[in-house]
Amino acid sequence: MPYITSMFLPRGPRGPGDRPRPVPVGSLNLAFVSQFVEIPEDTVFTVEYSVRAAQTAVYALLGLDRPVPPVTPHDRSWPVRFEAVLKAFA
Repeated sequence: MPYITSMFLPRGPRGPGDRPRPVPVGSLNLAFVSQFVEIPEDTVFTVEYSVRAAQTAVYALLGLDRPVPPVTPHDRSWPVRFEAVLKAFA
């Protein structure tokens, strides 16, 4: 069992892609559903990450042609950041 902080450690020498996919290539009955699978453009340690990993695995293993909900883009513009700071101290 990995340590809880292992998700926040620097990635391996290979960088992104050093974690397994939710369903390994060629797998018909094996999938990984956890914080330790590779989901591009997503952030570990969130409920959405776990749900997205499980949905990806289930859809692939059952052969469902349904899209997994996309990763929510976050607005990092200065007006949004300023508004967040104001709300944090209000």
